[in-house]
Amino acid sequence: MRSALKGFTWRLVATFTTVVIAYCITGEQAQALQIGAIEFVVKFVVYYFHERAWVRVPFGQGLPKTGENIDSV
Repeated sequence: MRSALKGFTWRLVATFTTVVIAYCITGEQAQALQIGAIEFVVKFVVYYFHERAWVRVPFGQGLPKTGENIDSV
């Protein structure tokens, strides 16, 4: 759930930026909003699955096991 909420709030910020850029390029509000809407949905889904994939990667999580020499890692 945290990954979904984090992705949603980031998408709001990033989509606003995309809409502003699209408006500056096209000069058309409707087209800029359409681009932003498509970008929001697609990138939200991609971000969610990216986060879920990284949850499965153990790299950088937790401390070394007891008895393991930290200097040799």
